[in-house]
Amino acid sequence: MKLKLIKKIIIPIIVLGFIIFVIIGLKIRTNELEKNPEYGFAVIVDTYVGAKARDYVKYEFVADGKVYIGDQNYMPHRQLVNIGDTCRVVFAKTNPEISRLLTDSNDLLLLK
Repeated sequence: MKLKLIKKIIIPIIVLGFIIFVIIGLKIRTNELEKNPEYGFAVIVDTYVGAKARDYVKYEFVADGKVYIGDQNYMPHRQLVNIGDTCRVVFAKTNPEISRLLTDSNDLLLLK
């Protein structure tokens, strides 16, 4: 009886806590990019299929003499991207690990 009650209370609390943690983390990342944006160029180093069969690009860029790696969802059926292509990237000046590739109004990557 107590075990069922604990499962009904504890598991939802843990799930809710995780969801709140993820949402807060995304908000912090977005705020950091908005407050301290730095722009540059990134090179596509890999393409792969991730969770739920979504297509991703892995990219590298240099900030303050250090190489950073990021990845982002993209739509290969709308835009062909090759390894070695150069794209525009925005990253947080205070924490370059927070980054994303820039896209146009149609959500296509801004290739150089």
